[in-house]
This record gives sequence, C-alpha cells and structure tokens, in this order.
Amino acid sequence: MKKKNARPRINRGVSLFSMALVLGIVMLAAPVGMERYANYLDEQNWTITATHLGTVNQGARLYIQDNYDTLLNQVKGGGNVTVTGQTLRDKGYLPAGFALTNSNAQNYVLTVTRNPTQTDKLVAFVLTAGGQELSFKAQRYIAQNTSGLGGYLYPANVANGASGGWQVNLSSMGLSGQTGHLVTYLTSDALAGGAEESDRLYRFAVNGRPDLNRMHTSIDMNGNNLNSAKAVNAETGNFSGTVTANAVTSQSDVRSQSGWLITKSGKGWLNEDHGGGFYMSDNDWIRSVNNKNIYTGGQVRGGTVRSDGRLSTGEFLQLDAVATAGTSCSPNGLVGRDASGGILSCQNGAWVSGANYNGSYSSIGAFVSTYTAVNNSGRPMTIYASGGTSTVNRKIKDGDNCGNTWELTGIVDGRMITGAGTANSNWSKSGAINFIVPAGSTFTVTSNPLPSYGCSPGRFSLVTYS
Repeated sequence: MKKKNARPRINRGVSLFSMALVLGIVMLAAPVGMERYANYLDEQNWTITATHLGTVNQGARLYIQDNYDTLLNQVKGGGNVTVTGQTLRDKGYLPAGFALTNSNAQNYVLTVTRNPTQTDKLVAFVLTAGGQELSFKAQRYIAQNTSGLGGYLYPANVANGASGGWQVNLSSMGLSGQTGHLVTYLTSDALAGGAEESDRLYRFAVNGRPDLNRMHTSIDMNGNNLNSAKAVNAETGNFSGTVTANAVTSQSDVRSQSGWLITKSGKGWLNEDHGGGFYMSDNDWIRSVNNKNIYTGGQVRGGTVRSDGRLSTGEFLQLDAVATAGTSCSPNGLVGRDASGGILSCQNGAWVSGANYNGSYSSIGAFVSTYTAVNNSGRPMTIYASGGTSTVNRKIKDGDNCGNTWELTGIVDGRMITGAGTANSNWSKSGAINFIVPAGSTFTVTSNPLPSYGCSPGRFSLVTYS
C-alpha cells in the first residue's frame, strides 16, 4: 500500500495578507468617517441655531414696524435703542417659552439706529452676545442658513454677510459686536413696512400709529358674536333681532315703525324733568305718575267721565241729549234738558221739569168728598183746593147747621201733606189748601167736615198750576 503525501495549499499566505490589508484600510478610513460624522452633527446643530436666529430676526422686524415712529424719535439725535430678547418675548413678538439663548449660550440683543445716509429711516441689527464663541466655520455655516440677511462678527465690531454679501462697520454707527458671534441685518427697505400703512389689524395699541387699529372697510363677522365690548360708538345700527340692554339713552327720538312701546312690572312712560307720565299697575286703569294733572287744549273723550270730586267748567255745561218731561229715566238724580232747553231732573223714575214760573193754571172742576189723580205733566204740579163746605143740611145739637163747617186734606202717594178745616157751625164759611205734587205722583184731595156729627162729605173745587 502506497502512502500519499499531502501537498500544501498554495494561497494560504495570500488570505492572511488580504485580511491584513482590509484591516489596514479600515483603520485608515475610520478617523475620516468619524470626522465626517462629527461634522454632520455639528451642521445639524448649526442649522437649528440658524433657524433660532431667524425667528428672533422676524420678531425684531415686527417689533420695529409696530413702534417705528417712537423708535425713530428716540434715535433722531444720532443715538441707538437696545431691546433685549426678554422684551421681545414679553411683548409677544417671540413665542411663549422661546429660548433666549442659542446652543452656545449666546443671548440676543436688538440694536436700532438711524440710517446714516437717510436719517428719516431706521436700520437695525440682531446681535448675539456673551456665551461661548463660535468657530469661524460655524459662523459662516449659520450665516448662510439664516433667513434674511444673516451674518457673523469677524473681526470685532465688523458684521459680515453670508458669502460676502454685505459688510458693515458697526463702530461707524456707534455700535459694537463681539468676535465669534452672530448678526442679522435689518435694512431700511426691510423695515419700510413700519413707515407705511399695514394691512394687518393690530390687536394692541402702537404708539403714534392709531391707523394700525383702524378698519378701512366693512368687517363681516360671519354670524359670530362680538363679545365683551365696552362701548360701541356708531352713526347708525340695524338689528334684525332683539336688542337687550340694562338701559337705553337716546339723544333724539325713539321711533317704532310697526311695533309697540312695551313695558312691564308696573312701569310706563316718565318725564324725568317734571316727574310726570303714565303707567299701569292693574288690568283696568291707565294712571298718572305722581297724580299729575292732564292738560290739553283739545278734547278729552270717553265712554263715561267720572269725577270723584267737584266738576268745574270755565265756560258752560252743554247737554247734547234731549229728554222729555214725564218719560222714564234712571237713576234718580240725573240732570238733562228738554227740546226747548229747560232743565229736567230724574225724580222717582221720571223726567221732571225744574221750571216753576213758566207754567199755567188749569181748573180741574168741582168735586164732593174725594178726588184722586196722577200728575202726568212731567213736571211738579201745584194743587189748589178751595171750599170744603159740608153738603149736609143738618142742625147740630148746640150749634147751627152742618153747612157752616168745612174741611180739606191733601195727600200725595198715600202721605198726608196738608189739611185744614173748622168745627164751628155758627156762621157760613169755607177754606182752601195747596200743595205740590211731583211728576208721576198720585195725589188725593178729600173733604170730610165733622164726620162724627154726620156733616160729611164736603164739596170742593180744584185748580192746578204746572
């Protein structure tokens, strides 16, 4: 049996060499990679710093525009105005909670001065101060990535724009800046909006710029409320719904085109100067405030007019309705007139004339014993009865004849009103009585001389006056 000898691999040394070569390349490339990664991290941080600076620059620009006239007056003598980042944040030009330093602990300062060549205009710079200096590389990178005219300070007091875009010697303007810090340049053109009308409606007052709080056209609230207004000053107002207020004061008339002036709680209309007016405190009466008098040169009309006191007229009392004496009326006590103007009064349910001297006498006739009738004349009637002599021819025991006696009695509505007579039978005699009978009343005249001696009845004659 033949023994075979193993032959060595011809590429074993080459593999070891390759591995060593790769490791060598890695060792050489690692520092470069680490450096590039470090640069990447730095650039990310610088980008954030640039954005932060740009935000401060924007807030500073708005602050200057809102206070342009005030700042211009402050620097017109050649000085400058410094505003801190704290002030910008407190006044709302930087967001709440906004950091007032960058990643190198540098704080922000806004410096405002006048344009050296156009002294009626402003220029400004946002500078960083304090903290740790930035490398030149960092300064240039941040300047290139800052919105607006970003720059850096190198050497001290010299502001340089990104990529050499601008350069300003701050010392020539009375300003200063530290090497290794950042800057933004707000030119007169960038700030021009502060000297012109703004198209924004400002929420806060701007010194010397009342126009920034003024509307130049109609404002449409789109159906939304206008809340918490203190005073609304306007020429006119149109409301399609209800207007609710604790009080309304008008310097002129208050008009209602198609509605009512409605009050509640016993209130109405009151004249403040004189303390009079009208109100209602129940469902029946319109009352005068403070019991004031009501005066008019025209008429006061109503279904009825009642006076709880005396009724007085400065001229005449005119009765337009016409009544007729003798006709019915109600209630008793009414006063009226007849067609000729004579005064009538309502008595016992009938109109009675009040005239006493414009009537006439009328003979009713002669009667024996009794006469009864009703006064239908419509006015009071006076009854005159005469005679009353006995109609009996009889001798009385110790005297003369019954024919010498008389007696008359007047009765109205069952009540004796008057009466007269004599019991002396010695001589011939007669008598008379009179009484008034109201309109509508029943009256009776009787004659009964000495009825106990059988001398009744008597004879009498009647005459009336009405």
